[in-house]
Amino acid sequence: MQLDGPTLQMISGLIVILCGVSFIFNTALNRNDPPGRLWSLAFVAGIMVAVGYGVYIVSDEAWWSITFANVSLAVAVGALWSGSRVYNGRSSGFAVVGGLALVVAVISLLPGADGGEWAGAAPLWLVVALMGALGGYEALRGRLRRNVNGRIFSIVLFVVAIFYTGRAIAFIVGGADSATFTTYFNSGTTSILNMGLIVTVCIATSILRAERVGSNAVGDITVGIHSAAGVLSGTSFQQAASDHLQRAERAELGLAVIGADIDNLPEINTAFGRVTGDEAIARFADTLRGSAPLMAQIGHPAAGRFYVLAAVGSATEALTIVQRMQNALVDGPLGESYQIRLTASFGIADTFDHGYDLADLTAASGRAIDIVKRRGGNDIAVTTESAVAREA
Repeated sequence: MQLDGPTLQMISGLIVILCGVSFIFNTALNRNDPPGRLWSLAFVAGIMVAVGYGVYIVSDEAWWSITFANVSLAVAVGALWSGSRVYNGRSSGFAVVGGLALVVAVISLLPGADGGEWAGAAPLWLVVALMGALGGYEALRGRLRRNVNGRIFSIVLFVVAIFYTGRAIAFIVGGADSATFTTYFNSGTTSILNMGLIVTVCIATSILRAERVGSNAVGDITVGIHSAAGVLSGTSFQQAASDHLQRAERAELGLAVIGADIDNLPEINTAFGRVTGDEAIARFADTLRGSAPLMAQIGHPAAGRFYVLAAVGSATEALTIVQRMQNALVDGPLGESYQIRLTASFGIADTFDHGYDLADLTAASGRAIDIVKRRGGNDIAVTTESAVAREA
């Protein structure tokens, strides 16, 4: 038995409706949290995509339904990205999704009744690819990065980005009747791919949402001005560090921001469980408290990332402080039952090279940490190139 493109589209739409209704009801009745609401919006928009294309299949005179479906598809993938940002503790960025959906709506409406089923197709697919790439990248950050389902979610969104980029290029270069487009990117092939991706996204996001309640890592929980690890939360550190930097600038004293990121934290979570991962974060924070200078400010913005603001007389003194932290870290295993010795990637940025702006200092130390990560971790890097020099 052979299934033509319209039949596959209808089956794909039915799967979207079944998965969407299940996810939406679960959100409404059980776990009505911000990421869940945005992901539910993605499934609602997915259902509207199925309705829009379904109406056009039934009656090709309903040309407006293509615009309706196109906008819904842009919103669906964009809401997945937006929900991922909220899950990671960031702003939703949904204004970007709304703006791109509006652009898709205008482009799809311009041809009018003459546009047919491909009205606004190429711009739509490029928007979907962009949203998929952003969503895939977001799923590799923060809380999502620590969860295997977050990585599965990321893979799905990157597949969406790659497929729709290829589909847009094939359509722009050869049109809908070209051999490449009809072989690899026709409606039937797209529907088959969508069915697999929809089911995977539904399962991954359902598990992520279920695990979110009561499963935050110690870096994501604040107790007063502190994170649950016992050092300053990200917001408190930003306030305290900004004040210290302003005062140090007036007094012409040197300070250094030391960034530290626990190596292989996602792998520890996967292999030994979140309890062990939280223990690693807590022990790392305790090590920093014991090895950093007495009056240093220690901040914990999220997950395994920490920042230390310390007074230094030179870049060499900052390096000495970090070496002391590194030595203290490897003195003992994570726990008696887990013979794990923590390592971390350290990055240093001081006011001698980068000035007294906290954003510049943390960004520079973050770049240094990235350098160490690319080397394999468990090392120290110092950034000396200022933001002004890089822009020049």
